[in-house]
Amino acid sequence: MDPDVEGIANQVITRRAIFAALAAQPSWPFAFSFKGYLNWPLERAFALTAQLGYTGVELFEPAKLNPKEVRELSRKHKLPIISIMEDLKLTGDEAKNLQQLESSLKLAKEIGRPIVETVVGAKPEDWPAIRPQFLARLKHWAQLAEKYKTAVAIKAHIGSALHLPEQAAGLCQQINSNYLKINYDYSHFQLQKLPLEQTLKTALSHIAMIHIKDSTGAPPNHRFVLPGEGTIDYTRYAALLRELSYTGPIVVEVSTHVLQQRNYNPETAARFVAGTVLPKFR
Repeated sequence: MDPDVEGIANQVITRRAIFAALAAQPSWPFAFSFKGYLNWPLERAFALTAQLGYTGVELFEPAKLNPKEVRELSRKHKLPIISIMEDLKLTGDEAKNLQQLESSLKLAKEIGRPIVETVVGAKPEDWPAIRPQFLARLKHWAQLAEKYKTAVAIKAHIGSALHLPEQAAGLCQQINSNYLKINYDYSHFQLQKLPLEQTLKTALSHIAMIHIKDSTGAPPNHRFVLPGEGTIDYTRYAALLRELSYTGPIVVEVSTHVLQQRNYNPETAARFVAGTVLPKFR
């Protein structure tokens, strides 16, 4: 073969190999939490989220939602419902908490069975004494979740009894239910000076979804901020998720700290993350 022709052929093969490798990389569902659109009409929230290139949504305040409206808007804007944000506790009135959970699970069943995700309450110092109660009550959660064939994902949260990835993974492993999973959020572990790779690997086999956000400052005076406004390296984060073969959804969480800012603008926030962080996960 003519050397020049052979060289061109090799270049074509190399390009094809590169494109094939890029195509093989996972492109995760990348959702925006409607908590960030507090008090917006659903139609407006769905429309902007789709326009900005997000590929899913997380619903907020489930008790206020109409399943039919949610289904119609999800279809209209081609945005699947990835998760429902709850605010449940494994302390206090168990019957009341179970009733609230079941209500959200019923909603989930009607809109495509998205993950129901929640924090669980109490304080870090309570963990050793309260773990048996958490375990017992989570078994009831798992039974309800199995009834509705919908996963419930618990979040380890700085300042809460459940605050480490190994604690969440241990509970999930002990209960051993396909319907009790973890909502992994590295921002809570970064504030505890825990490395990304280690915490991801600890929780990985139980992770149903990932929340992303950033933080500034140090505990107890830290503030949560939008993804991309802190120091988490999302290029490295995405590369690590590929390396670990994670294929689940990624959801942008807008913290209450952000919502409390006097100049907070929902559209500006959604556009900022879509422009700065979303491309790193594509």
